[in-house]
Amino acid sequence: MAKQDTSLSEVEKKDLDDRRLKLKCFNLEALATENRRKFDWEWMVRTLYVRGYHFARYNDKSNTVIFSSRTGVKLPINLTALHLRGVRNQVTSFEPKWEVLPNITTERAFDNARYSGKTLDYIYEKSHIKRKIKEAVTDALIYSIGIWYFDIAKNGRVIIRRVDPFDFYADPNLNSPDISDPEDGAEFVIITHQVAKEAVLKNKEYENTEGLQADNLVASAQYKQFLLQVTKNNGASGNKEDNQTIMVKEAYLRERQESGDIKIRMITYVDQVEKPLQNALLDTDKYPFEVLQGDIYPGGLYGEAWIKNLIPINRVIDALESHIFEYNHLFARGRFVIDKNSGVRLIVNEHGQIIEKNRGSTVTSLPISPLPPSPEAQIDRMIRRFEDISGLHDVSFGRMPGSLRSGTALAELKQNDASNQADLIDNMQDFLCRAGRKILNLVAENWTTTKLVSVTGLGGKPEYFMAIGEDGKAKKKTFKYGEKELPLAVIGRENEVRVQVGSWLAYTKEARQEKLKEFYRLGAIDQKTFLEHAEFADIDNIVKRTREEQVLQSSGGKKSESIQKEFGIDIDDQALAMAENELMKDGIQQFAHAQDDHDVHITIHEEQANDPLTAEHIIEHENYQKWVTRGKTQPVPEDQGIPQEGLPQGQELPPELAGMFGGGGLPPAPPQGPETFQMSPPVGAGAPPFNPNQPTIL
Repeated sequence: MAKQDTSLSEVEKKDLDDRRLKLKCFNLEALATENRRKFDWEWMVRTLYVRGYHFARYNDKSNTVIFSSRTGVKLPINLTALHLRGVRNQVTSFEPKWEVLPNITTERAFDNARYSGKTLDYIYEKSHIKRKIKEAVTDALIYSIGIWYFDIAKNGRVIIRRVDPFDFYADPNLNSPDISDPEDGAEFVIITHQVAKEAVLKNKEYENTEGLQADNLVASAQYKQFLLQVTKNNGASGNKEDNQTIMVKEAYLRERQESGDIKIRMITYVDQVEKPLQNALLDTDKYPFEVLQGDIYPGGLYGEAWIKNLIPINRVIDALESHIFEYNHLFARGRFVIDKNSGVRLIVNEHGQIIEKNRGSTVTSLPISPLPPSPEAQIDRMIRRFEDISGLHDVSFGRMPGSLRSGTALAELKQNDASNQADLIDNMQDFLCRAGRKILNLVAENWTTTKLVSVTGLGGKPEYFMAIGEDGKAKKKTFKYGEKELPLAVIGRENEVRVQVGSWLAYTKEARQEKLKEFYRLGAIDQKTFLEHAEFADIDNIVKRTREEQVLQSSGGKKSESIQKEFGIDIDDQALAMAENELMKDGIQQFAHAQDDHDVHITIHEEQANDPLTAEHIIEHENYQKWVTRGKTQPVPEDQGIPQEGLPQGQELPPELAGMFGGGGLPPAPPQGPETFQMSPPVGAGAPPFNPNQPTIL
């Protein structure tokens, strides 16, 4: 054989290798299909049951499913779908909180981790991950696994797509839901999907497409084909010339290199061609998939699923309810005994219902025994068992259990129901951690140019920054976006991602608000955190206004020392600042004084901060604040002098401030040049600064 191989040309060797590779993929697919056959049948039955086909039965002779029967009343009570929806909504009621931690303790690494977390929040919204989480949880409850496929578009948009468990074939020896795990992960994974024939023929990455014919298969799995045919009528005959499709399969195989490293080889193939359409060695050891397990299944991927143990109980409830309905229907209509050939007939006209019979014949009603209480009692027992197995009780559906009305007690009952889903929530946290790392890796590798990222916080305040992947290059460190200057965040691969799904508060709105109030009173949380979790909007403005109100209240009507000294009149800083606002509205410039309560003045002046005179006046107060702070922390030597920026010409510091700066008054300011801050009243103002002795102003 070796001599035969050496005699082959390079083209012939490649052709032979391609054929062997396609055959290997075909054999692996057959192995995975046979291993999963038992689950495929159960998945089909469960899907039909969730969709309401409770009395469907399979006819093995005709290879068809019969959905209805004329023998007796069949009343489906779809409690399974109701509880499935309840569990899904309970598990996904809280948005996952991604926390990104750096692997090294440098300032740059911490910034990278912080912006990486915000980038995950951005992708969460743009890629509609909330809905995709619900889809994965639904699949996990029915099929025992939910699957995501990850990719990235040419424009950098992260693509997350649900994979139908019927279309996912994994290594039978897989021992972990983390299919990329080096030890317990899968040696191969195969997915199948229906693709338009034209898309396959015009795909520039595909080869060996000559002579491809449409197969129009709706699925590769036998039971999925059957399921789609009976539920969506996909097997209906019709003209399919304009909608031809091909079943395309993608195999991802582990390939160990000489160095011992693992890389993934992707093979794209179809059954009707002996050679692959695509053969590529990927520069990664991770599969582009993540799997969510619905429960804990040690040593395997597929499990029995949450829904399996509910269907038998639901069948009993269906039978009992059908029996009760049939009895009530007969009881309401009545049962009659009549003589043969008695000529009984019913006439209905404007006078009502008239029963006509032959003379001498007898018509009597047959007494019906009352329904015994046992069916109702049996239904009650079955419903209780159903709730216990599903993990959801009355409180989770908004029904008050008995006479219980306490909000705290209801919150505890709801939390007990939530604890029944702890395994699913833990699995979802691990699943989303792996998904977060995969998303950041895609961003680090493929965002080679800067992208604007906008994130909305809990209070509704937007935050913007520019992001680029670790492999990209940016010419600038900051960017202009309108009037804002945005930082540049470099998103790297080496981050540890943690996810928390759940609430650190409570499971009802009233109990959550009570706990928030308690934490706020104890000082365990600040005002902003309280408002965020109490679902307030415009939080920053609320916090700002609260602080302004506290500043005004703390002043307590303190009299202005500057007005008392200059005019000999008692007036508090609030009234003074409001009067200054009125004058500055009229174009009359006002000057700040060192003795002013600057916090109060700034708070009141900011109400009209858009006015140029008021804005200059606020700067004066801010400069006084800076000088006071600097004088307290770093006294100026006596021979150094006193800073003059921002003080009005000829203004003197009060003795208590002058002592801080090592001198008494200020020398006159130098002549003002073109860049000197103009403090004198504007030309044509026509009025002196504020004088409280003028009664017209007060």
